[in-house]
Amino acid sequence: MEFEIVEVKTRDEYRGAQEPVSFVMGDREYRVEQVLDRWYEGRVDSTRMPMIYFRVKTESGETFILRYHEFFRAWSIRI
Repeated sequence: MEFEIVEVKTRDEYRGAQEPVSFVMGDREYRVEQVLDRWYEGRVDSTRMPMIYFRVKTESGETFILRYHEFFRAWSIRI
Protein backbone atom coordinates (compact mmCIF):
# COMPACT_ATOMS: atom_id res chain seq x y z
CA MET A 1 0.00 0.00 0.00
CA GLU A 2 1.20 3.50 -0.79
CA PHE A 3 0.24 6.48 1.35
CA GLU A 4 0.49 10.23 0.88
CA ILE A 5 0.62 12.78 3.71
CA VAL A 6 -2.63 14.72 4.21
CA GLU A 7 -3.96 17.32 6.62
CA VAL A 8 -6.78 15.89 8.77
CA LYS A 9 -9.15 17.63 11.15
CA THR A 10 -10.45 15.40 13.92
CA ARG A 11 -13.44 15.37 16.21
CA ASP A 12 -11.32 16.38 19.18
CA GLU A 13 -8.46 18.39 17.67
CA TYR A 14 -6.14 18.36 20.67
CA ARG A 15 -5.60 14.61 20.27
CA GLY A 16 -4.36 13.40 16.89
CA ALA A 17 -5.97 10.00 16.56
CA GLN A 18 -9.59 10.91 17.21
CA GLU A 19 -12.16 10.24 14.48
CA PRO A 20 -11.48 12.30 11.35
CA VAL A 21 -14.17 14.84 10.37
CA SER A 22 -12.46 16.26 7.27
CA PHE A 23 -9.22 16.10 5.31
CA VAL A 24 -7.46 18.04 2.57
CA MET A 25 -6.00 16.21 -0.40
CA GLY A 26 -4.44 18.39 -3.06
CA ASP A 27 -6.47 21.58 -3.15
CA ARG A 28 -9.77 19.95 -2.21
CA GLU A 29 -11.33 19.51 1.23
CA TYR A 30 -13.35 16.36 1.88
CA ARG A 31 -15.89 16.20 4.71
CA VAL A 32 -16.26 12.80 6.36
CA GLU A 33 -19.86 11.66 6.48
CA GLN A 34 -19.22 8.33 8.20
CA VAL A 35 -16.39 6.24 9.65
CA LEU A 36 -17.08 2.83 8.12
CA ASP A 37 -14.33 0.88 9.87
CA ARG A 38 -11.23 1.30 12.00
CA TRP A 39 -8.39 -1.02 12.89
CA TYR A 40 -5.07 -0.94 14.68
CA GLU A 41 -1.62 -2.15 13.70
CA GLY A 42 1.57 -2.66 15.70
CA ARG A 43 0.24 -2.38 19.24
CA VAL A 44 0.98 -5.97 20.22
CA ASP A 45 4.09 -6.54 18.10
CA SER A 46 6.89 -4.36 19.48
CA THR A 47 8.81 -4.57 16.17
CA ARG A 48 6.06 -2.65 14.31
CA MET A 49 5.11 1.02 14.56
CA PRO A 50 1.67 1.67 16.09
CA MET A 51 -0.84 2.98 13.56
CA ILE A 52 -4.59 3.50 13.43
CA TYR A 53 -6.53 3.12 10.18
CA PHE A 54 -9.93 4.63 9.37
CA ARG A 55 -12.01 3.69 6.33
CA VAL A 56 -14.22 6.73 5.75
CA LYS A 57 -17.05 7.73 3.45
CA THR A 58 -17.14 11.37 2.37
CA GLU A 59 -20.21 13.55 1.84
CA SER A 60 -19.68 13.10 -1.92
CA GLY A 61 -19.91 9.31 -1.51
CA GLU A 62 -16.23 8.48 -2.04
CA THR A 63 -14.43 5.99 0.22
CA PHE A 64 -10.86 6.49 1.47
CA ILE A 65 -8.47 4.89 3.94
CA LEU A 66 -6.79 7.31 6.33
CA ARG A 67 -3.88 6.25 8.53
CA TYR A 68 -2.61 7.87 11.70
CA HIS A 69 1.03 7.11 12.58
CA GLU A 70 1.19 7.37 16.37
CA PHE A 71 4.97 7.72 16.66
CA PHE A 72 5.26 10.61 14.17
CA ARG A 73 1.77 11.98 14.92
CA ALA A 74 1.15 12.19 11.18
CA TRP A 75 -1.85 11.46 8.96
CA SER A 76 -1.69 9.93 5.49
CA ILE A 77 -4.13 8.62 2.90
CA ARG A 78 -3.97 5.49 0.78
CA ILE A 79 -3.45 6.36 -2.88
